[in-house]
Amino acid sequence: MNKEIFFAMPSEKRVEVVNKMLQNASLKEVADKIGIAYSTFLKEMTVGDHVYIQRDNRYYKFIREDIVNPQFDSSESYREELRFLCENIDVLKRLINSEHRPPLTLDKQIYSNDASFSNKSIKMNEEVYKKFTKHCNEQYPQFRLQDLIAQSLLDFIEKY
Repeated sequence: MNKEIFFAMPSEKRVEVVNKMLQNASLKEVADKIGIAYSTFLKEMTVGDHVYIQRDNRYYKFIREDIVNPQFDSSESYREELRFLCENIDVLKRLINSEHRPPLTLDKQIYSNDASFSNKSIKMNEEVYKKFTKHCNEQYPQFRLQDLIAQSLLDFIEKY
């Protein structure tokens, strides 16, 4: 590349070409290859808000913080977050609404180390059982169904 081509290039393209040249040379050597003074080269490379990072030995676009508004960032990560929110809006609404209910805490008797456990089979309306299990799986997936049934029995005892 000669100095006429260097000065005629748009700053973005110039930075791209110079960064490739910097893979095998220093800044001074690149300026000499182009045929321009080192100080002129450095000044021209800052056009378009580009900065040289010595540890990387390359130029980067400088982005001013007062210009960037992360709320309206068009990056891929922002679009990915927005897509996630759209796909999970119903779950998020349920989480927000669940904060208005008191938290579910299981009685200490359910987890007692001294308790003995036994298997019991009970006969019940299938639709009621389906509603109960669906509700438990959706609202309280962190609990085991057997523990929620035990808590329901204790709640019944206390209430009636």
